[in-house]
Amino acid sequence: MDKTRYSGGRIAGLLCAGLMAAVGSHAASAAEIHVKMMDMSDSGQLAFEPGFVKAQAGDTIVFEPTQKGGHSTYSLLVPPGAKAWSGAADKETRVRLETEGVYLYACTAHKRMGMVGVIQVGQPIKLEQAKKAAASESSGFVFNKDRFDKELAQVR
Repeated sequence: MDKTRYSGGRIAGLLCAGLMAAVGSHAASAAEIHVKMMDMSDSGQLAFEPGFVKAQAGDTIVFEPTQKGGHSTYSLLVPPGAKAWSGAADKETRVRLETEGVYLYACTAHKRMGMVGVIQVGQPIKLEQAKKAAASESSGFVFNKDRFDKELAQVR
């Protein structure tokens, strides 16, 4: 028996098994984070609960309607290379986030009323850009004008 060939095959097998375990552990560690779309929450009228989420790349955000109110979710700002999303009113929307950075989102029907939220995936890449976009959006809100500020203050 050729020991060189055997040990090389064994090493390749161990490397393959290690790689598969690493891939499997990443998939197993991906979280599903639920965000409720609400008429009234602890943070006030027309809100996402929680309004700030810290996630990891690969996590899925599940936006859940809690009652018929015309609530939906769509991205206002995503990091470079990330996919934008837009969900239907009163329907669950699932968004898998792969790109690090700060995401801003809103309810289509209630953005002017400050129904907005923030997601941080990994490092807060482009935070200053997100703050500028949030300030611009907030200037047109009828109420909940400080909601983006409160949520962005939690980014670390």
